[in-house]
Amino acid sequence: MNIQKIVSLAPSNTEIIFALGEGDKLTGVTECCNYPPEAKLIDKIGGYSNPDIEKIIALSPDLVLATDIDLKKGALSKLRAKNIAAYTVGTETILDAPRAISFVGKLIGCQDKAARLAEETKERIGKICQKTKALKQKPKVCYVCSHNPLCVALKSCAINKIIEIAGGVNIMQDIDRSNISDLLEAIIKKNPQVIITSKGHKETTDLLSYVKNQARFKCTDACANNRIYQLHAELICRPGPRAVQGLETIAQFIHPEIFQQD
Repeated sequence: MNIQKIVSLAPSNTEIIFALGEGDKLTGVTECCNYPPEAKLIDKIGGYSNPDIEKIIALSPDLVLATDIDLKKGALSKLRAKNIAAYTVGTETILDAPRAISFVGKLIGCQDKAARLAEETKERIGKICQKTKALKQKPKVCYVCSHNPLCVALKSCAINKIIEIAGGVNIMQDIDRSNISDLLEAIIKKNPQVIITSKGHKETTDLLSYVKNQARFKCTDACANNRIYQLHAELICRPGPRAVQGLETIAQFIHPEIFQQD
């Protein structure tokens, strides 16, 4: 299949295509596709969860790359009905990035380059796993996603696995959110040693400042030891080439004695 025109329905797919040197073939991306900067100049086909099917069809793409969310909303079936090749790049967490890179590379005809990038990403993830799997001391971690309403990563969240691989324990993994009336109080009782705040995504509040200045957080070990950090959400919610950077950063936050920043 000679692929010359591609539409991406997810930021992770867009980043993979650019990383493989095929960004010039993208004729349509979502409003959320903002990396690399060149992606901002490409025609927008709607949002991540609500792509404009008619606009995609009008672009006459050779290939459309979606995610599981797009598939559930029926986007792909509508495109396929118009004889447009459309595929799902299935991923659950950023740890699936190597597989996603290989799959996209195969579809767009650059298997060798994709294989090298996937292997490099896999090796970087493996190095972190190797260093943390035998750790006896695993700090208690809380990942704060938003402020109003207060939201943290639970067991069902993809970040839960990331914290585990990075050598930490997500203090909220056993919390039943439906039975918690005061989430902040529940966090305080768990007394996290490390707090990681999200930046970007849909959150407009400066979460780092909020956590550092919130009086009730000040009694936590994380605050007492100045172990409150911030990470851009894009680095942990997009299973693409930058995903391993997010994992490495979280590992540095949790175990600075092992993972030294460059």
